[in-house]
Amino acid sequence: MDAIVVGFGISDNALLDVILGDHEPNGLLPMQFPKDMDTVEEQFEDVPKDMKSYKDSEGNTYDFGYGLNYNGVIEDERIEKYVE
Repeated sequence: MDAIVVGFGISDNALLDVILGDHEPNGLLPMQFPKDMDTVEEQFEDVPKDMKSYKDSEGNTYDFGYGLNYNGVIEDERIEKYVE
């Protein structure tokens, strides 16, 4: 299985707890992941949420507020607050 692991301001211990399966991940993306380099070049640095986000082969779109846990896509009260 391939994976990319990114921690946005969390401790190494917390990240290892998730990797080792001792804690379930529950964070949401604090930014958008761009679809491609053209998207990066076209977006405005001072305008939030102005780009097309990357979509993987499973149909997940890595946009602001997106997150996964062991059950799949996170859909809780935080989504209503952060995702339009």
